[in-house]
Amino acid sequence: MGSGQPNRLESLRIAMRKAGDDVKGAALASDAFFPFAWKDAVEEACQSGVNVIAEPGGSIRDKDAIDCCNKYGVSLVFTQVRHFRH
Repeated sequence: MGSGQPNRLESLRIAMRKAGDDVKGAALASDAFFPFAWKDAVEEACQSGVNVIAEPGGSIRDKDAIDCCNKYGVSLVFTQVRHFRH
């Protein structure tokens, strides 16, 4: 759980610290799409050993998230559902 930080990377890092060694093979879920993948939360999650990422999708850069996950062999699921509304 990333504690709802406004910074994507910091939220991911909090979640990874909480998971410790259990991050290897874990699933990552986000209520928001990832506007960036490379050198951002998606790639850092992939490099940390996460096996599955679920997110609502809807970014103009969704293809980057797909390509990044494919590079690392991580499954990516677009839920098409977002529960949080601004």
